[in-house]
Amino acid sequence: MKHLGFSFILVVFSCFASTTAGLTSAQELPNLPAITPEDLALKDNPAAAGSPAVILYYAVDTDNTNGTETISVRIKILQDEGRKYADVQIPYYEKQTHVEEIHARTIAPDGTRAEFTDQVYDREIVKARKVRVSAKVLTLPNVQVGSIIEYSYRLRYKEKVPDLFRHPEAYQIKDCYAYPAAEWEIQRDLFVHHGRFTLHAVTGSPIKDFYVALPKNAVTERRADKTVQTVQLDLDDVPAFEQEEYSPPEGNLKIRADMYYAVGFGCPDGYWAGVARRHAEDLDKFIGKSKAIEREETRLVAPGDTDEAKLRKFYGRVQEIRAVSFEGEKTEKEVKQENLKELKNAEDVLSHGYGTANEINLLFIALARAAGFEAQPMLVSSRKVAFFMRGYPNERQLNAMIVSVRTGSTSVYLDPGTRFCPYGLLPWDEADAGGVLVDINVPNLRLTPASRSQDSVLRRDADLKLNTDGALSGRVTVLYFGQEALSMRLDALRQDDVERRKVLEESLKSMLSQGATVRLVKVEAWESTDVPLKAEFEIEVPNFASVAGKRLILPASVFHSRDKNPFSSPRRTHPICFGYSQERYEEVRVELPTGIKVESLPADELDDQGAAYYSFSLQADGNAIKATRSLRISKHFFSVEQYKNLSHFYARVSEADARQATLLASATATSH
Repeated sequence: MKHLGFSFILVVFSCFASTTAGLTSAQELPNLPAITPEDLALKDNPAAAGSPAVILYYAVDTDNTNGTETISVRIKILQDEGRKYADVQIPYYEKQTHVEEIHARTIAPDGTRAEFTDQVYDREIVKARKVRVSAKVLTLPNVQVGSIIEYSYRLRYKEKVPDLFRHPEAYQIKDCYAYPAAEWEIQRDLFVHHGRFTLHAVTGSPIKDFYVALPKNAVTERRADKTVQTVQLDLDDVPAFEQEEYSPPEGNLKIRADMYYAVGFGCPDGYWAGVARRHAEDLDKFIGKSKAIEREETRLVAPGDTDEAKLRKFYGRVQEIRAVSFEGEKTEKEVKQENLKELKNAEDVLSHGYGTANEINLLFIALARAAGFEAQPMLVSSRKVAFFMRGYPNERQLNAMIVSVRTGSTSVYLDPGTRFCPYGLLPWDEADAGGVLVDINVPNLRLTPASRSQDSVLRRDADLKLNTDGALSGRVTVLYFGQEALSMRLDALRQDDVERRKVLEESLKSMLSQGATVRLVKVEAWESTDVPLKAEFEIEVPNFASVAGKRLILPASVFHSRDKNPFSSPRRTHPICFGYSQERYEEVRVELPTGIKVESLPADELDDQGAAYYSFSLQADGNAIKATRSLRISKHFFSVEQYKNLSHFYARVSEADARQATLLASATATSH
């Protein structure tokens, strides 16, 4: 359950295999109305002028009675840029779905049809641990500005609606249950003129709905007979989804509608309590009570240890366990050669010395309980994937596990199952994350503590030398603390030494002036947990300072000459989400050439907005100048209403970083 879903975007492959994928002869596409003369004549989208294309009709027909979903799309190409939509990609999960009944055509402005009769290819687009995502790929013919393209396909699902929801009367329902009936992502990257979404649901359980940002013009119709329940949702003029940097996950922003079966359902909180109780039954069996774990707890704990000292010892012990969740992909042959046995309980994790991230967390809980602590798993929604939505009864939101331990009157939240994660720190996506405490007696919804800015610190120290021709060279040390170190270390698990070197060098090089060269000298503490990651570099920056007669014009900031305000747009649609709060510190000493002295330095800069803080100082220091810079963002989430202030703050930071110092050559230096 550790970060499922996020791994879907890690690796993209380009291996192809041809398939006919059920192509059929020319016929009308399902659920699409007839094309009108107005559709053929359309030159632009009046609701969004200049759009590359527009979706004229988007139809999704979900049929739970036979386990299929039919998707039909009609797109009008309005600009040359829109011709890219002729390349159609139909993603699907190999183990869950089968794609069939693919139809496609191009329609010229005069109404002439060109049916797609070429091959459809299979492309593996994601390959991650236990996950395979593929796509059917095709390219429509003769697509020009003014063309209409249409395609449709059917997904056949291998999983059927459970009998509990088909025949709830046959079960003794003592809890709240919900099961997805339809999950419709309505908003696309193109404007949708009209969308129709239809669910044919099995009878037996009532259908509940959940909407995100549903427009006011949406019309829902419900029908039912003895064999099927039907829900139909119609929408007009759905705006294209806007991509913005530093936004929350798309799942929390895009217009969507989800339908689900509900049994014993009173309210969402009751549903989550039921989820927690059901998981508690299974996880408590895995945690169990074990003499071997009790002996290990006794071995680790010393008389007089405080609660924190005990927990830190348990934490360090379980982090010695091999965490297979963080290992790279293995071939079937490699898996067989390892012959890793199935782990049935926490004692197995301890005795075998390996386990998944969740199993390691459960071993920690077993040790803590053996010492008398009140400790439970907590299932949360990773903020890499989506923010937890309390009103949406779908337990697939809970894709990560942490540990909650009661100490005195407070709870400590830990994640020993994540490699390199220090005690007391949660990975950023599990901090300020919603979820449920898995307790069979007192299950409840909780929000984990937000990380502090001091939990994520990056520091750059530089000792540099300026030449009379304006070139800059010297040594730079970068220290990564907390979240910064954890992120770097976890990324490095998927990299070899060459890739690690490249990432570090490119990261620093991107902050320097054009033409700079960066060489990594050494790195310390890749495999550590409680010490900062340290990288040392040698850099050369030609033409850093510009020569103007007897003067050298020196940028005040070495590392920010190419920075731009990330929030320069005059408008903002989505909230701002940085992932985690953070602090950045720099101390740069630049030794001046002989005979060069400081003529003028920019004034100190200070901007303290509470949640955003910036300071910059440039001072003469003997035959050198010394720059100190601090940037602190103490919140990770800002509302749209706060965008204007945040934009102004970063504009002032950019202006301050772009200032210059003036150096003057003495007569002696000039004569040389």
